[in-house]
Order: sequence, then C-alpha cells, then structure tokens
Amino acid sequence: MTPFDIPTKEIQRAWRADLFTHLDGLALCGVVPVLDHGGMLEEVLQTGGDVDELAALFGANAGYLNVGLRMLCSQGILDAHRGEDKVTYVPQKHPDIAHWAARRAHYALGRAWMEHAVGMWNAPGEELAQDALRSMRGLLAAVLETPASEGGLESRLHTHLEGALVAPWLVMLGTLHGTEPLAHWEDVEAALSRCHPTKQEAWHELSEALAWHGTSRGGFFLRRAAAYGVTTSYSQTFLWAKELLLGEGSWLWRTEPGEAEIHVDRTLNVWGSGGAHKAYFTHLDHVVKEIFDRPLDDQPKGLCDMGCGNGALLLHLRDVVVQDTLRGKHLDTHPLLLVGADFNQEALVATADHFRQKKVEGFFIWGDIGDPDQLALDLHEHHGLRLSDLMSVRSFLDHNRVYNPPIMERPEAPISSGAYAFRGRRLKLRSVEQSLKEHLMKWSPYVAQHGLLAIELHTIAPEDAQTLQGRMAATAYDATHGFSDQYILEIPVYDAMAEEAGLRSEQVYSRTFPSKGPAMVSLRYFKA
Repeated sequence: MTPFDIPTKEIQRAWRADLFTHLDGLALCGVVPVLDHGGMLEEVLQTGGDVDELAALFGANAGYLNVGLRMLCSQGILDAHRGEDKVTYVPQKHPDIAHWAARRAHYALGRAWMEHAVGMWNAPGEELAQDALRSMRGLLAAVLETPASEGGLESRLHTHLEGALVAPWLVMLGTLHGTEPLAHWEDVEAALSRCHPTKQEAWHELSEALAWHGTSRGGFFLRRAAAYGVTTSYSQTFLWAKELLLGEGSWLWRTEPGEAEIHVDRTLNVWGSGGAHKAYFTHLDHVVKEIFDRPLDDQPKGLCDMGCGNGALLLHLRDVVVQDTLRGKHLDTHPLLLVGADFNQEALVATADHFRQKKVEGFFIWGDIGDPDQLALDLHEHHGLRLSDLMSVRSFLDHNRVYNPPIMERPEAPISSGAYAFRGRRLKLRSVEQSLKEHLMKWSPYVAQHGLLAIELHTIAPEDAQTLQGRMAATAYDATHGFSDQYILEIPVYDAMAEEAGLRSEQVYSRTFPSKGPAMVSLRYFKA
C-alpha cells in the first residue's frame, strides 16, 4: 500500500486554508451568476443600494438577496450599513475588487459544471455525459488560467473555482470508500474502479492537470474528502438560487407533508458531518460524566435527544454513562431512560432499528423542536415520562426550526449582523433575535432541573469572516443556512437571548470552536 505523503505543518496550514476557500467557492459559483442577472450585481458594485429597494428594482426576493449580498461582504467585496432595520450595501474601495469584478463571469463556468455534477456521487456507475465533460474542461481551463499565487481576491477566485471543480469528485470517491478517510493511493483506485470508465478517465485528466495525481497536495484533499460533504450536500440549493432569488420564495418548500426534503442531500450531509461532530461530542462526554457522577437522587432519570437522527448520539452518551459514571454501576436500581425525539418519521424508524441492533431499550416519539409543550404532553400520555425529569441534549438543531414570528415586539436595537429569510421575505434582525428568545423560553420549564446540553452552529460578522479568510467556511455556511431558512446567529447574540429567556449557562462547561477569536460552534449547558 502506498500512503499519501504527509507535508510539513506549514504546508498543511496553507492547504487547509485552500480547503475552506474551496467550500466558499462552491457556494459562490451557485450564487454569483444569479446576482449578476439583469445587472443586479453591477448596480451594487457601481453605486450600492438599499436591499429592499434593489429587490423591488430587479424583481428579487429581498430575504435571499440579502443573504447573497452578505456573502460578498464576507469576501471583502461589499460593506453593509445597518440601521433602523434597513440594510444598505456599498462596494468596498480596493483595487482588488475591480480585478475580481472583471473575472467574475468565471463563476458561471463553475455553476455550469455544478449543474452537471450535482448528485454524481449517488450514481458513480453512470456515464459522464459529453456535455458534462465539456463543462468540466471549461472550468478546468478557467482554474488554470486564473492567477493562483499573487494573493488577494483574484487568487482567491482561482481557489473558489477549483473548489467547485473538485468537490463533487472528492465526495464521490470518499463515499465510495466508506466512513473511514481515504489514506492510500490504492484506496483511490479501488473507489475509482467502481465508477463508469468515462468518470475514471475524467478524474485522471483532472488530477493530472491540477498536479494532484500521486502528489502530497492531491493526497491532502483526498484524505479530507468528508470535509466537503456538508457544503456539497447543498449543491442543489445553490443551483436553485435563481428560483429563490428571482422566483417563488417558497421554492424549497413545495413538497407535500411526509415527502423527503429537497434542499439538502441528507445522506451526504450525514456522511460529511460525522467526523466533525465526533470531535465536538468528546466535549459532551465530559459534561455527561460529571452530571451522572453526582449523587444518584440528584441525577436526571435519563436523556432526551431532540433531533435524534439515527440514534447514534443517544447510544454514544448511553455508553458513556454505563461505562464511566457512578450511575452506570447502579442501573439495576436507577435505570437510565433514553428518549429519541425527531420531526422526521424516517429518523425515528432508523433510531429504533439502531437501538434494536445494539439490544438497547428506548422510547421513540415524534417531536417538534419548536413545540416542547406538545412533546412533553405526548411523552407523558404515551410513555408515562416527564420531560422535565430528563436531561435534554441536542446537536445543531435550534437554528433549524421553522420560524415563528415573535409574539412580542423587541424594543432593543438588534445586535446581530446576520441575513435571515422566511420563504423569501427578509426578516428584521430584532425579530429573529426575539424569536430565538421566545423559542428558548418555551424550553425553560423543561430544563430547569436537569438542564439543556446543546451544541449549536453560528454565523460570524462579515468583517470577521473577511479577516479570517481560509480559517473557516463562513461564506459557505451562511449560504447553506441562509437560503434554506435556517437561523444561525452569532454566539454573543445566542448567549444574550438565552440569558433573557431565563437560561443561565454553566460557564465551567462552555466551549467555543475555535477556542479563541470569533467562533462558529458553541457548546453550552443551560439551566433555568
């Protein structure tokens, strides 16, 4: 077996920055050509404008236009001025922007390739059509001709285009290999052997042109194929940016109740998020161990995982309690109750199957993150359990609730810098903040005694994203969540709304990722 070469730490840092820029590029290739439609982006680059007025002028949905223009703020192309619930975008004054603007048509080549490549990871054995090959070669030519090493926006454009080019290939090869990372060149060839010969030939052409074949740079990105999974799973949403920005604002929600979601390839999303989430879950373990090492009568009766998915987190935490805590030694007198709740019936079936395979007993119930009262009622009626007797846990869920307009008008000026929409309509920042506060207030009585342990995703200010280029995929995550009506707020906003809702964070357990500077992931243990 021939393992991938491991480069120096300095080179790895540089290539890791390219990886994050790749993810931003995938989103930008879907969105920038749509912003360019009918002169909309040109208007903003020349004179700027109020987002609502721009939406009216160009027939756009203000909510999604706001999301798209904020992406360009995070890239250092635009500035946003906010006041009195209005947002005005103006071009930044920097010579780099003119160079970027002159070449921005290249993003359309990325979008054209994405239209052919979307879903190819689900059909590796199908032929790569000639039109798709031509699109791939057109984008490859643009990547090779765009300067890569001069710094600034123009070289970032090169990496953006490269990201759109390689992401579908990386996730296809990675998913074919399985849940473990690609680590040897033989792994790549084994995965490739399961692809149609036209795809094998196209990959070899691509990897040779990029100098990835057999090189440490190629091995670096292949080993990290799963890092592309989450952003790539939203490729169809990026391609629907035209419908979302310029058409029907409820485009992603045209499905009937019970039908599969269409805004994300959930299987790919779960595959891509698995490795990253495991790193955060180790910090959950620390909190769970401490809680279940307390005197037995002070402990919760069990755990309730809202948004249980396939039950993996709940089973993992059960193993932690059983193997590493005082409670684990007294399960005969103090059994551990495990409740998996989810909005998706398929997830509940998957959780029940997972528990059955592990020979573990549990309770599985439909639940809506936005309606804990109904969850508590159903849990008591169907299983005789009290939600307040359990410790609530959840990961990356509160932002993915259906938006409920706040009951109370928020008098305070907003502190978030985010861009949020509901079915195309632009939401006022103060309303999004108040909605989060009222959402957390609903949960307060149920977590007062045994707490809420939550990992959550966040946005960061565009100014921070601009200075942290290559250190986190802020632009990509703002796009994946902004266009699908999910509400990731900055960590200070999240903490402030929780405090106003009567939830206090146990600081000894609080974590942010990364630990220093602006962060996009938090761990909090709240009690009322």
